[in-house]
Amino acid sequence: MLLLHGFRAVMLSVLLSVLAGVAVAESDGATRVALVIGNSGYAANPLINPVNDAEDMATRLQEIGYQVYGDGPMLEQDLRGMQVAIRDFTRSLNPGDLAVVYYSGHGFEYKGTNYLIPIDNEEIQFADDVPDWSYPAPRLLERIAATGATGVIILDACRNNPLPERGGARDAGVGLARMETPAGASAFIMYSAGPGQTASDGEGRNGLFTAALLEALEDPHRRIDDIMYEVSYSVRNATQGRQVPWLEFAFAGEIPPHLQAGDDLVDRNEVPEGGPSGGGGKPGRGILSAGVPLYGALALDAPPPPEGLRIDLLAGGYEDASQLGGTCQGFVASNPDFQLSWSEVIGPITLRAESDAATVMVLYGPDQEWICATSPPALELNGATEGSYRIWVGTMQETEIAPDAVLVIEPIDTQTGPVAMSPEDRGQGEENEDLN
Repeated sequence: MLLLHGFRAVMLSVLLSVLAGVAVAESDGATRVALVIGNSGYAANPLINPVNDAEDMATRLQEIGYQVYGDGPMLEQDLRGMQVAIRDFTRSLNPGDLAVVYYSGHGFEYKGTNYLIPIDNEEIQFADDVPDWSYPAPRLLERIAATGATGVIILDACRNNPLPERGGARDAGVGLARMETPAGASAFIMYSAGPGQTASDGEGRNGLFTAALLEALEDPHRRIDDIMYEVSYSVRNATQGRQVPWLEFAFAGEIPPHLQAGDDLVDRNEVPEGGPSGGGGKPGRGILSAGVPLYGALALDAPPPPEGLRIDLLAGGYEDASQLGGTCQGFVASNPDFQLSWSEVIGPITLRAESDAATVMVLYGPDQEWICATSPPALELNGATEGSYRIWVGTMQETEIAPDAVLVIEPIDTQTGPVAMSPEDRGQGEENEDLN
């Protein structure tokens, strides 16, 4: 699940933020800097991969243009070392900087506060020792926010580290807790696992989350939220849902920044001319009719089975579907969730979404028309134009949690099948290719 905290102005909670009025990816002097910490050699409960993770992440960030504090990763840090590194790094920040802080190692939540554990953790015998012998993650967030920089905090720190509690108390949680960004600041916080989950230390060189992040950063000319969608999907599939990275953010601007700078309009986070328009939607990169489907593609060569085909996904996004015009509403991702190729010989089929949350569905067909459905979201392909259909499953309201959903593709039951969409349900997105 992707946590979408701070969705009041945009969407998609996690990781990073942009100061109001500051387009951090613009070419007017914004600096990309990073602090990378990896702790493996703990006095108690040592880990395997955090040092490898930090070394590889520092190298990758340098390759895409970041100035890494200390010219490399800060490895095997005791409490004093972490305090000094974070202090000196945050003192170097300026308003408008894009500051990435990556931490891999033990992390612990106690009484609602997340703590980063130094390697000299022999004094931590009980859960209530944690605040005295570790670094509070909210303090890192506060220090970045005070500088006017946009923070991207990446925490691969949800590994299982059970500690006994005195007197039978239940003050320690599993995994990490959500963190509140100081008012007026912009920050994105990437967590390697959701609340109540632990992160795999991995069986290869890297932990599962960092391995997926390094792979996603092979294509760094993307917005932070797009990268996190890819990482979350990869890890979720690899663990059958046992570990789902999530993103939390408070965002004072309108468009999340790109991790790597560039010279074109997209990389500068500017709204392209002739871009999204219509029913009061937020400005942004727009809904990409030609975007890469997040959850795959399917070309049907026969009717689906009677029980239907089911595709698990996360619903929602930060793009306001009202930009498509007509009666389109709700919030969807920029890229489509799924692509389906359909021909008339397959027969009529129904596309519908199942979720505990109120969802919407957006369809972009080969006839270059947008179709939207709500309450409940169901669309019918019967006598439609043959070809590829792009499908989005969104949420009706801005939400703090991207809910689980299932896209169901099934033959139409002639007795109970959905009614075909009426013309007024079609969005007016004739300039759809300009949306990207």
